[in-house]
Amino acid sequence: MKFYIVTPTFNSLSWLQRCIRSVADQTGEGVEVHHHVQDGGSADGTAEYLKDWQDAHEGSNGYTFTYESCKDAGMYDALNKAWQKMPADTDVTAHLNSDEQYLPNALKVITDAFQEYPRTDIVLSAYIIVDAEGNYICHRRPVKPWRWSSQTACEMMTCTCFHRAEAFLKHGIRFDTSFRSIADMIMYRNIVNYGVQVRTAPHSITSVFTVTGQNLGWSELTHREWAMVFASMPRGAELLSKFTNKLNSARRRFTDLFCKSPKGYELYSFGSVKRIEYTIHRPTSHWGCRTVADK
Repeated sequence: MKFYIVTPTFNSLSWLQRCIRSVADQTGEGVEVHHHVQDGGSADGTAEYLKDWQDAHEGSNGYTFTYESCKDAGMYDALNKAWQKMPADTDVTAHLNSDEQYLPNALKVITDAFQEYPRTDIVLSAYIIVDAEGNYICHRRPVKPWRWSSQTACEMMTCTCFHRAEAFLKHGIRFDTSFRSIADMIMYRNIVNYGVQVRTAPHSITSVFTVTGQNLGWSELTHREWAMVFASMPRGAELLSKFTNKLNSARRRFTDLFCKSPKGYELYSFGSVKRIEYTIHRPTSHWGCRTVADK
């Protein structure tokens, strides 16, 4: 199966290096990967690094890498630009931010899921949340998005959302660049409205989301854009959103009861060319319960 992974970046070279390595080591039996990085014209040496990486991996077996470094109108515009370059023979596409990583064999797991369920358009997997040092915070299971609840809550996570390319192209899935922070929620809401076939893979932990302290999801811009969305909806939408988020949290924790708890994970850290192993001592699906992982 051929994957096309897109990564937007801007002045985040340290994180980007780890992200790129986590994609490059996914190749293997039945898995080919094309990774495209869309750089917004960074001034931290990103373009030079990307050029060196591309040259060093030209002709690699099962792995191809491309990039473009130019000004854009923000992260979502960069992603739209990247998806315009998707090769015609792509089977599955996904979006991985520069401060996120795939875990070992993640794309093999997704390959197996799509092959087992050939009519599925999107596979949603589980993920681990870590702090800026790579220490474990919690893990989260995916929930099946419902049409009514997806109108006021983001029920898919970018780093664990894998699209069958055929359906992705058929529905013209793209980000609305009038939003600078919550366009992913708007896009996923549209996806559910299209009626695509979504399947969850709660037992498969494929990705890592990093709480860097600068995540866009907790910014003032995010709050302003949510306020705009709620203002355009019927009265009570904001209250429904709070209820939906609590309900989805409960659904994730309930699903976790029937899944094997993760014992550890392997990440790339700053400057490392090999993954570092972390052991989870107190696994939890509850975000907010601080736990400790050791290298």
